[in-house]
Amino acid sequence: MTRKLLSVTAAALFALSSATVVFAQTTTPATTATPAPAATSSTSAPSSAMPSKDEIKTARQACRQDATGQGLKGQARKDAVKSCLQQKYPVLAKRKTCHDQGTAKGLEKKALRDFVKQCVAAA
Repeated sequence: MTRKLLSVTAAALFALSSATVVFAQTTTPATTATPAPAATSSTSAPSSAMPSKDEIKTARQACRQDATGQGLKGQARKDAVKSCLQQKYPVLAKRKTCHDQGTAKGLEKKALRDFVKQCVAAA
């Protein structure tokens, strides 16, 4: 029960902070001569560094909320969440591709881990 309450609270806080950012961006006058500052949030720009598990979890929750907000269900929702995560963290998509290649070659455990590291670094 506590874990569920924590999850709901975290999702609500994230949604609230996202809505605040969107609202702040939409109320800025379009006639300003200075360019907008670059976003500092790790979820707004694609990252080439490997994200932490917490960052991935937060991004996945945001992608799920976006898909739900679009009214997607079933496989379309799953595809939308996957695409959203790949856009936010391209390194995850590359790691998955490398992992699949290593598995197809019959690599396991340490050999597979080493192959994935080398494959991602080569990209």
